Amino acid sequence: MKSRTAAFVLIASALTLSSAAVAQSTNNRPPAGPTGRMTQQQESWRFESEEMRRQNAMTPEEAEAEYGAERVALANRVQALIDEGKCREARALANEAGERQMALRIRQTCRSR
Repeated sequence: MKSRTAAFVLIASALTLSSAAVAQSTNNRPPAGPTGRMTQQQESWRFESEEMRRQNAMTPEEAEAEYGAERVALANRVQALIDEGKCREARALANEAGERQMALRIRQTCRSR
């Protein structure tokens, strides 16, 4: 279930986020405190942001209705490859399907692992 949810998050973010939006979202983060640790306000902001992402996550039915069963199936296959650590294969699969945004998101996701 976790990987299925992650696949829907992956497809939703890949299809809706542009490179500029990703850059802007990283620039909106408050700077770390003088010691490099997050302040109480920053921790609260982070918690609220994560909670909002969880609340706004799509159900499998909503994702299929929004993006089509083929794209959801592709996202599931891609997520399975990522879970196995096969990031290059996942990117190649997304590129072959013409999903450039998904391929970019895969690269970003795999970089952090």
